[in-house]
Amino acid sequence: MNPDAFVKRGFPYILGGMVAVSAYFQASGLSHLIAYQIARDSVPAAPRATAPAGPPPSGDPAPSAAPILERNPFDSVTGPLRPPPGAAPAGQADLSHLDPYLAPPCDKGRVVLIAMSEDPEWSFAAIKAEGGRTALGRRGGEVAGRKVEDIAWDRVWLTSGGARCQMELGKKSSEEDKADPKPTPDASEPPRATPPRRSGKSSVPPEIAASIKRVGDLEIDIDRTAAEKIFDNPELVTNTSSAVPEMRGDQVVGLKMTVKPGSVLESLGIQSGDLVKSVNSIDLTDPQKAMMAYSRMRSDKSLSFVVERDGRPVRLRVNVR
Repeated sequence: MNPDAFVKRGFPYILGGMVAVSAYFQASGLSHLIAYQIARDSVPAAPRATAPAGPPPSGDPAPSAAPILERNPFDSVTGPLRPPPGAAPAGQADLSHLDPYLAPPCDKGRVVLIAMSEDPEWSFAAIKAEGGRTALGRRGGEVAGRKVEDIAWDRVWLTSGGARCQMELGKKSSEEDKADPKPTPDASEPPRATPPRRSGKSSVPPEIAASIKRVGDLEIDIDRTAAEKIFDNPELVTNTSSAVPEMRGDQVVGLKMTVKPGSVLESLGIQSGDLVKSVNSIDLTDPQKAMMAYSRMRSDKSLSFVVERDGRPVRLRVNVR
């Protein structure tokens, strides 16, 4: 029989047989895969090793320096190095049980100005530190490396390193007394009589008064040297004037001035009753801004005061030449 004729006649049977053989082998392989997966899943997984939560098996505690601190074997005098419970940290000793008026005088510095207010946040003190520089501070601030604890009308309390000291207004420190001893009077020379001070006389020192020149109704010139003398001696201002925060509602709107006739501030254009609202565009509405204005006044070339006078705004200008 011709092979070609045989293939053509039996082609459907040959094709069917090939499909049947292929299906058999495919089903056989798939069954082996399923059996392998079932066998692998039936084996229990080995548990993972985890670190023990408790102490090591030996039972030894973790290393600690507590016994050394408690015993302090290196010093039998000092005793334990661990502070007792409730003890204050170093430099923060509790001074509340001590009378502040019995505190020793500070060995450095001198209070030259105190601006007292009913609101403690508006109380200021100018303290002359080493080198002759004057710094302005308020309660909670820091002056000359010490913290300002409190301010009274006649003194300032400072703390440093857990100790408190006090500075009385105008009183020299112990170091200043040693550096500037009082001259002993000469018995051979009779005491000089002090001429009586006439009322209405200017309290401005002559060398400062000669350096102040009025160039307009609201403008004044002053020499730099004279301005420096005023800053170095703030009592020239505080002894003849005062400033009190002015409240309107619950807001501070400025500083109300009380100025004596013939005083330094009057010679600079400030009048009694003026409400100083700003200095060189710095609003005097809180203590921090007031301190900023004071610290900048010394280095500025001109001072521009915005005041309220008789209910209307007025701008005063002081040129430092």
